[in-house]
Order: sequence, then C-alpha cells, then structure tokens
Amino acid sequence: MRSKRLTTIKAYLFLLPFLFFFAFMVVCPIAIGFNLSLKAQRGARMWYVGFNNYSKILTDPQFWESFKIPLYLLVIQVPLMIFFAIFVALLLEKVEGRRGAPVFRLVYYIPSTIPAIVAAIVWGYMFSDSMSPFLPLLTLFGFSGKLLTRDIVPLVLLIIILWQFTGYTAILIYSSLLSIPKEYSEQAQIDGAGFWQIAFRIKVPIMKDTLITLFIFNAIGAIQVFNEPWMLGGLVVLPTNYTPAMYIYNSAFAQGRFTYAAAMGLILAAMTFVISFYFLRTATKQMFAQEY
Repeated sequence: MRSKRLTTIKAYLFLLPFLFFFAFMVVCPIAIGFNLSLKAQRGARMWYVGFNNYSKILTDPQFWESFKIPLYLLVIQVPLMIFFAIFVALLLEKVEGRRGAPVFRLVYYIPSTIPAIVAAIVWGYMFSDSMSPFLPLLTLFGFSGKLLTRDIVPLVLLIIILWQFTGYTAILIYSSLLSIPKEYSEQAQIDGAGFWQIAFRIKVPIMKDTLITLFIFNAIGAIQVFNEPWMLGGLVVLPTNYTPAMYIYNSAFAQGRFTYAAAMGLILAAMTFVISFYFLRTATKQMFAQEY
C-alpha cells in the first residue's frame, strides 16, 4: 500500500510542471475570460450584467453569419486535405529507403514551418495587383482586372491552407503507415493485390483512428481560422465578421467591446469542444462495435 502511494506521488510530481503551466496558460485565462464575459463595458467602466452578453450573441446575426467560411472549410478543405495527405503519405512510403527520400519528406514538410507573417508576405506578393509574378502571363491573355476579389477569397483560402498544412498532415500519416506490420502487405501481394488496393483496402482502414484524430484537429483549425483571411484583408476589403475569430478580434480591438468578445470566444470554444467530442465519441462507439 505504501509503495502504491509512493508511486502515485511520483506520478503527480512528474505531471506537476505540465499541470502548473496548463493552469497558468489555459485554466486561468478561461476563468478570467468568463468573469469578463459576465460584465458590460463603457470605456474603462465595467459592471456586472450576468449572462446578458450570451443572450445577445445568440440573437446576433453577424456572429452566426461569420460561420459561413469555417463551414465551407470544414466541408471542403478538411476532407480534401486528408485525401491529398493520404496520397502523399503513400507515395512517401513507396520511396522509403531510396535515395532522395528524406528530401521529398523535407519538401512537403517545409510549408508548415513557415511563420504566418512570412506566409502573409509570400501570398500577398503572389496576389498583388502590381508585383504578382503571374501578371506578365495574365497580361498575355488579356487579363486586366484585380487578381483578388472578395468572391474568390474562399478559393484562395483553400489553396493557402492546403499548401501550408497538407505536407504536415501527410508526414503524420506517413509515420502511422510505417507502424503497420509489413506482413499485411506481403500477404496481400501474394494474393495478387496491387499497390493501391493494398493502400486503400488494408492500410487506410487500419489507420482509421489516426485519420479521425487528424480530421478533428483540422476541423478545429477550420472553425478557428484567422491568420489566412486576416492577411488577405490587406489586399481586399473583407467584412469584420468574415470568420468568427475575426469578428471576435474586431469586436475587442477595433470596437472596444472586450466583454462581448470574451463571451463570443467562450461560445466558440464550447462549440469547438462539442464538435470534437461528438466525433471522438462516434469514432469510439464504432471502434468498440467492430471489436465485439
């Protein structure tokens, strides 16, 4: 009994640094934000109003309109990126052990290491009406309009996010592929299965848990998207509520409604949690159903 208690104490001591920083960086800001969301504000003066901010948000059309882009990314970008990442990961596995294989992995991974500010400069240059490298080619075809308009911003967001995170997702899937026993592939080859048959009928189903986790992480990113539309806002005028994160930011720092923004941030976090919990719970039920 004493040994078990000592082991428990050691475990908590080992977790203590993480728990401290988690409480300091996550729990405390949430508590402060919740306290702030229960107040109204006029200038520097604040007063308690309870859940009045939350009731206003539930009937705020601008807040709910801001989910159009996240929904678009969730339905189109996330599945598309998972599909491309699987394809790239399978190709990386196919060239594993050959000369140049590490270079291919590095090339696909590099975009995810580029800081957001650098990516903003690069893509701003690509779509600039005066400096874009595509201008000479477009001029040959008689194009004289603006490269970036509000109507094509969703497509541009799709391109940017796919460029930046597909390689990172592919590397994670590739790592999962390496953990699959080679006996499965060898047996399938003996039975006459080809490379792509083995990939999509054996390997991809085995990686189901990994793919679900990646889907959840990318879905969270889609709901909280901010950097990409914010950097495009310097090239084309976008509404202040183009995404939920942009609406929260503009409400706080452009309009000075910090208490209202805090309430919106907590609602967005709660919605993200519910969506993630739903997918995890559904996946867990399916996994146990298959086992039994």
